[in-house]
Amino acid sequence: MRPLSTAELQQPCDVTLMLRERPGAPTLLQSLEWTRAAAAHLTDAQLRARHAPAHSDRESVMAWARHNGLRVLHEDPATRRISLRGTTARLGELFGVRLERFRADASSVEYRGHAGPVRVPALLQDVVRGVYGLDDRPIARTHLREPDASRAALVSYDPPDIAAAYAYPPLPRFGEGLHLVAGMIELGGVTHSADLAASFTRLGLLPPAILNVSVDGTVPQPDPSGADLEVALDYQVLGAMVMAMAPRARLTIVTYNAANTERGFIDAVATAASDEVNRPLAVSISWGAPEDGWSEQGMRGMDSAFAAGALRGVTYSAAAGDAGSTDASDDGRQHPEFPASSPHVWACGGTTLLAVGGHVISETVWNELALGAGAAGSGVSRVFAPPAYQTGAGLHPRSADGGLPGRGLPDGAGVADPVTGWNVVALGRLRVTGGTSAVAPMYTALWTLVAGLRDRRIGMPHPALYAARGRGFRDIVQGDTGGPYAARRGWDTASGWGSPDGRAIARELALAERRARGPGARAHAERLGVELA
Repeated sequence: MRPLSTAELQQPCDVTLMLRERPGAPTLLQSLEWTRAAAAHLTDAQLRARHAPAHSDRESVMAWARHNGLRVLHEDPATRRISLRGTTARLGELFGVRLERFRADASSVEYRGHAGPVRVPALLQDVVRGVYGLDDRPIARTHLREPDASRAALVSYDPPDIAAAYAYPPLPRFGEGLHLVAGMIELGGVTHSADLAASFTRLGLLPPAILNVSVDGTVPQPDPSGADLEVALDYQVLGAMVMAMAPRARLTIVTYNAANTERGFIDAVATAASDEVNRPLAVSISWGAPEDGWSEQGMRGMDSAFAAGALRGVTYSAAAGDAGSTDASDDGRQHPEFPASSPHVWACGGTTLLAVGGHVISETVWNELALGAGAAGSGVSRVFAPPAYQTGAGLHPRSADGGLPGRGLPDGAGVADPVTGWNVVALGRLRVTGGTSAVAPMYTALWTLVAGLRDRRIGMPHPALYAARGRGFRDIVQGDTGGPYAARRGWDTASGWGSPDGRAIARELALAERRARGPGARAHAERLGVELA
């Protein structure tokens, strides 16, 4: 740790403020419940109108910023965010922190941070719920793994092989005339056009269009020894699984490129939630970190953005981690991953899969910890309470550390063991990789296909699929994640409901919608002022 130099203190610093929900208005959670009951979602305009911050709150922040010489960079009413720029010294002074230079444990990475808590100015204490950007510590890591050098892959699969094994639904007329849009959040790495072309040519599929969106002005940088492989895995799994089931459709994958910081990650999620131009159906997230590596205001802020996206019908899926339930910690405690632990995200666990000719032969919870080769993440949140869709299904997850109740994860699982891994073209060669990083785009492909099949957005699939009590999934009953969380019949904190049966999931979502759209559904939606989904 060292003090910032005079030159560093005069450098520009950008922060994002997240404002409170509008006093007296329905909360995001209330709107989610109402829209779910009507099988509906909000339009872009409705989300802004209902959930933008109060005009007086916005004006208070703007006046305070002008008075203190700060520049307003960006406003997003739908997710209640205002981005500001000032000098590092001025922002540290305004938010009551001494900004210093830190070095990440056991690495050469330096970052700006602060030892004490951020103090919101008295004038804004009732208005501002989060301040992000004073700390630029790298917040997340990818969740991919390659087979250990001493152990070759036992078997590997192309994405269409997994689509067949998990019974992904083909679209009518091969998707002809459809334009499907999915998203992925990347905190590093780039798409290499040669790999994009080679990977889809190899599979005999048309490649998706890759559209890069810069979050907070981020310009993605190549990372051949790291995040480039993550990016390749994400778009190849997502793209090839969709195109295998809808070969005549057009697929656009929107890549939200952000800095690997708390602010960058939150702003990427929020940008996808309120993207009125590209409007992704589903978004894949293969990055994460243990809950205790985050600030609580950071987790709450991102969860609020997930809820806003769900109201617009966006389905988020996130990797649950690759180091077992302890997340490679040696403190003897369980450490669930965020953002997978958000109750508004589909949390993706991992399995070891043997499949032949599109048929599953065996599938167990992925756990190669004894060989130093990773295991699926899982657990019970210390931050988020058990959501209604879990308690309503008779599930009451409790942490193995003290028995405290919390949101249990994962929700579902899929092949993640690199020993039974995925074929990916990266940096000009065919590689085998795994990790729950592959499972997030795998589920994102499923949500995209189901949305295309139904010609409507899904939003949160959790209430319908938890109410189905496992219908739509292949139950995983063997294995554990390296600690107290073991597979059993039904939902569990090792594999969730199990691996997907895509056609059955599509049926369950359709049935849930039909039930919600019984007599009076349209009138109910009109009373709420929402569009039927």
